[in-house]
Amino acid sequence: MKTASVRSFFNRPLSARWKQILMAAFLSFGMAIPRAHAKCFRDFTQAVKTPAMSAAVAPPVNPAETEVLQGPSLSSGIVGLWNVTFSSGGEIVDVAFDAWHSDGTEILNDYTNPIEGNVCLGVWEQTSARSFRLKHPSWVFDTKGTLLGTVVIREKVTLSPDSNSYKGTYRYDIYDTTGAFITELTGTLTATRIKPD
Repeated sequence: MKTASVRSFFNRPLSARWKQILMAAFLSFGMAIPRAHAKCFRDFTQAVKTPAMSAAVAPPVNPAETEVLQGPSLSSGIVGLWNVTFSSGGEIVDVAFDAWHSDGTEILNDYTNPIEGNVCLGVWEQTSARSFRLKHPSWVFDTKGTLLGTVVIREKVTLSPDSNSYKGTYRYDIYDTTGAFITELTGTLTATRIKPD
């Protein structure tokens, strides 16, 4: 691993827990760690050397990740705008505004630098009276806007009885530009509903 890559990685605003998780995962692949972010995940660092790629060609995604979820119930209390906090090991790793729509689609806007990708789209379905699952693929860019790969974000959440908050778990499945699986990151999330004043 190049010293400059390690230094850049450890100078980033990652929590100690995430640095340990990412370093262990990436060392197991024996790859350099360039400074990068995943769309919708502020502190994600990609560990792949990326082949040249046309901007018009999307990187392949694992075929197993192309499933379509069923639509939501019309009475789903999850519909609306949320302030979401993502945590791992007790430390905050991302914060976002997340809009869940009645047609089963979702848009998340986190506080990542826009050049690295801070808006992503997803689909969701209701799995029980107050439980939901969400899935969205997103792009991974470096700070120069170079495409490095994809990440598929999955959430399982439970809505509070008053429908004003939810909590659950998330998982990030990370792929390079060839569609090869790199690693998985997991954690918990909490959200509060944003209401009009």
